[in-house]
Amino acid sequence: MTDSQATTTSLCTILVAGATPNETRLIADHLVWEGFQVLAANNGLEVLERASISQPELILLDAQAASVGALATCRSLKSDERTRDIPVVLMLPAGNHRDLADGLRAGAADHVRKPVHIEELMARVRTHVALRSAHQRIVMQQRRLQACETRFRAIVEAGPVAMGITSMPEGHLLYSNARFRELFRLDETACANVNIVDFYVDPRERERLVRCLAAQGSFGDAEVRLRRPDGTQFWAMATARLSNYNGAPAIYVGLHDISGRKCVEDELVRSREQQRALSAYLEGMREDERKRSALEIQDELGQLLTALKMDVSLLRMRLTDDPEAIGRADDMRELVEGTIWMVRNVASHLRPAALNFGLVSALEWLTSQWSRHHGTPCELHVSSGEPALPDIQATALFRIVEAALTNVARHAAAQRVEVTLIAGPHSLDLRVRDDGRGFDVAAAQAKYAYGLLGMAERARLIGGTLRIDSQPCKDPTIGIASGTTISIHVPLENNHDQDTYRR
Repeated sequence: MTDSQATTTSLCTILVAGATPNETRLIADHLVWEGFQVLAANNGLEVLERASISQPELILLDAQAASVGALATCRSLKSDERTRDIPVVLMLPAGNHRDLADGLRAGAADHVRKPVHIEELMARVRTHVALRSAHQRIVMQQRRLQACETRFRAIVEAGPVAMGITSMPEGHLLYSNARFRELFRLDETACANVNIVDFYVDPRERERLVRCLAAQGSFGDAEVRLRRPDGTQFWAMATARLSNYNGAPAIYVGLHDISGRKCVEDELVRSREQQRALSAYLEGMREDERKRSALEIQDELGQLLTALKMDVSLLRMRLTDDPEAIGRADDMRELVEGTIWMVRNVASHLRPAALNFGLVSALEWLTSQWSRHHGTPCELHVSSGEPALPDIQATALFRIVEAALTNVARHAAAQRVEVTLIAGPHSLDLRVRDDGRGFDVAAAQAKYAYGLLGMAERARLIGGTLRIDSQPCKDPTIGIASGTTISIHVPLENNHDQDTYRR
C-alpha cells in the first residue's frame, strides 16, 4: 500500500454484507490489509442499524444474498436522512443487466461483477471513498459558509448602519436591513416593490453616483439628500460598492443619517452670515461716525479755532505799548495754531478729506503722508483714471491699504513700498508690495492675526478677495519681489447698476 493510499484509507470504514460468511470474511480481510476498518453485517436489518450508527464511508452489498435483500436495503438506506449520502456498491453476477438497472434505480452508486476481482473492487472502493471524502468536505464548507452567512446577516441586520442592496443600474431594492427600513420608514413586506431611485430628491444625483460606481467601482462619504415615501426629507452619508447579488450586478450601499449634523452646519452658516452682516453694518456705522466726527471737527471746532486765532491777532495788533502782553499774545497765537494743526490731523485720521474726492486722491494723500512720517519711499502707480466706485467700496479699499502700510511700518523693515491700482471695465486690482523681511503667512493666520483677518473681511464685504504672498527674506537688498505682496481683486460687473457711483 502506497503513502497516498494510506492517506486515503486512514480511519475509513467499509460496511460489508456478503452472500456467505466466508465470502464476507475474505473481502473484509483484504480491505483490512489495505488499511480500511471493516464492519460485517449478516442481514439487511444489521446493515441499516450499523450504517446509521457507524456512518461508514462505503457499503458493499451482495445482490444475491437473500438475507440482505440488497434492493430493499438500498432503498431504505436512501430514504433515511442519516444514511442517504453513504455510497452503496452492489456485487452482481456478470451480465445481470436487469438487476443492475434495478439497483441503480434503488440508489446504488456503482456495482462490482461477481466473481469479485480484488483489483477491480479496490479501485472502485478507493474511488468512492475519495468521492465520499470530497463530498463531506464540500458539505462541511457549505455548512461553514452558511454559518458565516448567518452570522453576517445577523451582524448586518442588527448593525447601526443602514445597509441595502439594489440592482445595477435599475435601482430595485433587493435587500435591506432593519436600520435601512427604519431610516426610510418601510414595512418589511413593502420592500419587494421599492426602487431606490424614488428616494432621491434629485434623481440626477443618483445618476452621477451610478456613473462614478461604473467608472471606479466604489465611492465613499458622499452626501446625498433623500426622501421617505411620506415625503419627509433627510441628509445621509452614503458609501457604496459595486458587486454581485445572485449572479447579477448589484450595488451594496451603506447610509448614515447626518440630518442633525447638516442642521447644525446650516445653523452655523446662517450664524456666520448674520455675524458678517452685523460686522458690515457696524463697520458702516463706524465709517459714518468717523465721517460725521471729522466733518464736525473740521467745520465747527476748526472754525472756532480760526476765529480765536483771528481774535488773538487783532488783540496783538492793539497791544503796542506792553511788551509782556505782546509776548503772551504771540504765545496764545502759536498755541491756537498748534491746536488747529492737531484738529486737522485728528480729522484726517478719522477720515481723510481726500477720500471725498475718490480713491486715487485718498491713496495719493495716504502714500505721501506715510512716506513723510516713516522716511521710507512709498510710490503710487495708477494705470487708469479715477475708478467709479461707491463710497463703501472706496472706503474699504482705502482702509485695507492703510492697514497694510501699518503692518509694513511695524514688522517689515522695508526699504521701499509700492502701491499699484489697476482699474478695468469689469474688475479692480489693488496691490501693496514691499521689499521687507516677509513672514510665514500660514503661521500668522494660524495665530489669528487680526490685522490680516480684518483686511480679508473688508475685502469680502465688498465682494472682493484678498491674497497674501510672502516669503522670509534674509537680504532686503535683493529686490522688491522678495518681501510681501497683498493683492485685492474686486469685480465691478454690478457697479453700473448702483446709484451710489461717483460720476
